[in-house]
Amino acid sequence: MKHLRTKDYPIIIMLLLVIIINTSDFIKDIHEGDDILHIGLEVMTVFLSLWGLFILLKMIKSRVSEVSELNDKVEQAEEDLDLSHTKLKEIGKEYSRYIQKQFDAWQLTPSEKEVALVILKGLSFKEMAEVRATKEKTIRQQASAIYKKAGVTGRHEFSAWFFEDMLV
Repeated sequence: MKHLRTKDYPIIIMLLLVIIINTSDFIKDIHEGDDILHIGLEVMTVFLSLWGLFILLKMIKSRVSEVSELNDKVEQAEEDLDLSHTKLKEIGKEYSRYIQKQFDAWQLTPSEKEVALVILKGLSFKEMAEVRATKEKTIRQQASAIYKKAGVTGRHEFSAWFFEDMLV
């Protein structure tokens, strides 16, 4: 069986050996005319060993079925995740176009657009200045111009302007 685990083999081999040994002993005892109680015990041992082997193989078959189902579920989950990832990328691109369109409507300059995006990403003015290789004062002035053109009072209101529609 292709789905047997390494730890299954010793148990199967042990049961098969018990069956073979007891069956050969049982046959020998019948030919020698041993007492019926002894032969009955050997028959019972062979029967229990066969039953144990049957149960073990049934458990292995059940495990293989469960593993197969789990593999199917994992594959489906991966496909769903890939689809979700693709959809999120599309939504992100669409949202980015929406933001750029709004920046155009507010008539932001290219520099203001860059600063506005960094504001939306949540960077501090100091971090923005480092990213843009400019002075913090310049970033503050550009941010003020952006807020004025957008008709908002500050960075929180500016960010909220873009995100509040997504929360509905």
